[in-house]
Amino acid sequence: MAKDTTIKEVLRAMGAGLYLRDAGPSSCSGRDALIVPEKVQRKLALDSINYFLSKFIPGGMGFLSVLVFVRMVGYEEYGRYAVVFAIVMAAASGMAGWLSQGILRFQSQSLGTDATENFSQATSLGTAVSVIFGAIGLAIAVLLSGVQGGYSVLISMVLFAELLTYTVTMARFQAGLDSVKVLRFEAFRSVACFAVPVVIMVLSRSRAYWVLLFGIAVGYLLPLFSRLISLETPARSGRRWRAFPSPEQRKVLSNLWRFGWPVALWLLCQQGLLVSDRFFIQRFSGYSDAGIYASMYDVVVRCFSLLFMPVTLAVHPLVMDCWNAGNRRHALDAIRSGLKYQLLMFIPIGAVLVGIGPWASRTILGKPIHAAGQVVLPLALGGFLWQTCLLAHKPLEILCETKRMLLGMLIALTINVAGNWMLVPIYGYKVSAYLTVASSSAYLLSLFVLTPIGSLREALEAESGTGKDKSTLVTDECVTTLT
Repeated sequence: MAKDTTIKEVLRAMGAGLYLRDAGPSSCSGRDALIVPEKVQRKLALDSINYFLSKFIPGGMGFLSVLVFVRMVGYEEYGRYAVVFAIVMAAASGMAGWLSQGILRFQSQSLGTDATENFSQATSLGTAVSVIFGAIGLAIAVLLSGVQGGYSVLISMVLFAELLTYTVTMARFQAGLDSVKVLRFEAFRSVACFAVPVVIMVLSRSRAYWVLLFGIAVGYLLPLFSRLISLETPARSGRRWRAFPSPEQRKVLSNLWRFGWPVALWLLCQQGLLVSDRFFIQRFSGYSDAGIYASMYDVVVRCFSLLFMPVTLAVHPLVMDCWNAGNRRHALDAIRSGLKYQLLMFIPIGAVLVGIGPWASRTILGKPIHAAGQVVLPLALGGFLWQTCLLAHKPLEILCETKRMLLGMLIALTINVAGNWMLVPIYGYKVSAYLTVASSSAYLLSLFVLTPIGSLREALEAESGTGKDKSTLVTDECVTTLT
């Protein structure tokens, strides 16, 4: 096909006038981007504010939810809920991971009406397949494990489908650099996931964990339902919906899978850390201790997500967009800036947490529990280290070295599982908090070993014109063109 002589400048939705891209062939090597560093920083700051608000409201509602739920259902039932919810969340993260991370990595390359439509329909089909197979696998797993049975398994399957769909939806918003929609959805979801369970438990006068689980499922359904109502259907838009993917859509799904399956396993392993903590605590110490630990974990780690995750959420799509456009130095600068901001934020916060452990545990649990106060600082440190890890492994993501990420996470999970299995029977749930620090530190150290510095240098040299052509700097596993 002859090269198009007319270059169409497309203003991206990355802030007013952030950069312009060639809307020709949708490949990293076939287009240039004019990105002004100051505007990248400005976009990062604005998105960080929106993402901060998108975490502030859920963080506040999450804190309130733990306080209210623990008092309404008690430690033991909350422990049962925490174990089941962790299993469902792990399954949803694993099954949605290949799509959500693939969307964040490649959506910005699908320029043009046809490419965008193919990408959208391919991800919708991928979501449906993941929901069907994942729900069946989850039902079999929970029945065989004996964690729950009966109609509560059906509730878990519904919640799994909602969590998976919600994760993919948020990824589409993030990849489109639409932090405002992320803020709106997260605010709606967090309020609903608090108010609906409380109303259901008050009206039904039931304090069983499955009632709480059902209320959470309804809370996730409401924003998804609002999205479905506002979504333009193929019939209304004049587009034809395919029951089976076209060759172009199969190519998109194949590319997303090749990039994303190690990331999906990575996310499954990451959520497996929560399952490991709570499973071994309830096995060796009972559901009451599992409920106490889960309450402290949910509040402390959510508070750190509230503070640090906005930086991560703002950096991720910005890094991928810069890298896909050929501005590799700016992508790496954004990663370094995010790490610097997180470290500067943690220093004063960590100093304050040293003295407020007993007060925090008494506030969360409603009564003083000495062992619970001792887990505040290690949980906070572990939460900070994991947030740091989410930025530190971005070079592996942009190089599509996702198998190396998976190897590092398998090392961290092995340390966590083995440590909980051997030490929880001796030291109780306190040791799980310190294992959070150990597993995150192990993953962070593995990144220094596994990250191919030479490949990053080659990419920077190519950008400055002193190395190989840009089009040759992507690993064989990384597909740079999505039709």
